[in-house]
Amino acid sequence: MSSEESMKRQDVVVEVIYAPLVGGSEMLAFNLCKEWQAGGIKTRICCLYERSGALIKVFEEAGIPYDLLDIGGHRLFGRWLRAARYFCRTRPRAIHVHHLGSLVNVLVPAYLAGCFNIVYTEHSAYTIARTRWMQRLLPVVSRLVTRFTCVSRNLAEFFTTLGVPRERLLTIYNGVDIDRYKPGAPRAEFCPVVRIGAVGRLVAEKDYPTLLAALALLKARNVRFFAEIAGDGPLAADLKERAQALGLRGLVSFRGSCDNVPAFLRDLDIYVLSSRHEGLPIAVLEAMATALPVVATRITAIPEIIDDGCTGILVPPGDAVAMADALATLAGDGIRRRALGEAAREIVRARYTISGTSRSYAAELGIRTRKKVV
Repeated sequence: MSSEESMKRQDVVVEVIYAPLVGGSEMLAFNLCKEWQAGGIKTRICCLYERSGALIKVFEEAGIPYDLLDIGGHRLFGRWLRAARYFCRTRPRAIHVHHLGSLVNVLVPAYLAGCFNIVYTEHSAYTIARTRWMQRLLPVVSRLVTRFTCVSRNLAEFFTTLGVPRERLLTIYNGVDIDRYKPGAPRAEFCPVVRIGAVGRLVAEKDYPTLLAALALLKARNVRFFAEIAGDGPLAADLKERAQALGLRGLVSFRGSCDNVPAFLRDLDIYVLSSRHEGLPIAVLEAMATALPVVATRITAIPEIIDDGCTGILVPPGDAVAMADALATLAGDGIRRRALGEAAREIVRARYTISGTSRSYAAELGIRTRKKVV
C-alpha cells in the first residue's frame, strides 16, 4: 500500500463474522476488539448475516461499534455489492475475517474497495471437510490474503493435505481473559452433590446425547450429581425429551443462553465436553482458566490444550461408558479435581491468554497499540 493510499485509510480494524450469535469465533472477534480498543486501536465488528442475535447486547454494553450488513437473501454478486459499498464507506486499514464462508463474501469486495490487508482465520474443518468446492477454493484464497491463520496445529496439518502451502499457514491459538475467567472461593474437596456443566450450542456436532447417556450411567452407579447445560440451539426440545426418557428429571437442567458464563463456571465442580467435532473450543479454555477439571473427547485440537491425566481427562468420542468412568472418578476424588484444575489454569496463563493472542494477530495485521495491552 502506498503512503498516499495509507493516508486515505481510516485507522480502523474490521472484524468480519458470520452473524451476532454466540460462538467461539464470534467471541474471539469480540475479545480482540476489546483488547485492541484498550490499546488505542479503533475497531468495528461486521456481521454479514442476521439482524438480531445475543451478541448485539454484548457489543453495545462493551462499547464495540458493529454493523449488520444483512446480506442474506441476495445472490453472490448482490452480496459482493453490499460488502463493497460497506468497505468503500469504512475504508479500514485492516480486515480480519473468520471462516471461509465469510471470506467468500468479502474477499472480492475488499479488493474492489482497495483494501488488501486481509487476515483470514479458520476455526474448524467441519464444514470444509464436507464441502468439495471449499476444498478446491482454499488453496487459491490462501494465496490472496495477507496471512492464512488457523487455531491449531491439527487444522494446519489438515489444510496442507488440501494443497495449502505450509509457508502460508500460521497457527495462532485462541486465548481467554484470565482476569475475567478465574476461580472463586476454593472448591470443597468433598461435595455431597457434584455439579457438572457444559457450555455450547445445542447442535449435533456437540453430541449431547452421549453426555446424557453418561449421566444416566452415573445415576445408575448412585453418583450424586447435578448437571447444567448452558446454551441454546435447534436440538433443545429433542435433548430435553431424551433426558426425560433416560430418567434424568431433576438431575439435568437446560438453562438456555447464559449471560454470565464466568459465574456459571465458578459454580461448577467439573466441566465436560462431549463434542465429535471442534476447532479449538474457547469454552474449554474458559473452564480451564476457572481452574475446573475438564473431561473432554479426544478429537481434533483438544489434545493440544489438554494433557491427559495432567490438566484434564480425555475420552474417546461417542463413548458414554468412558465418559461416565472419568466423571465418576473425579466426582469421588476432590483432591484430584483440585490438582487438575490448578494445573489447567496455569497452562492457560502460560499459553492461552487473550492478550497474547491479540498481540499475535496485531502483528499479522500490521497494527500497533499506542499503549501496552495487559
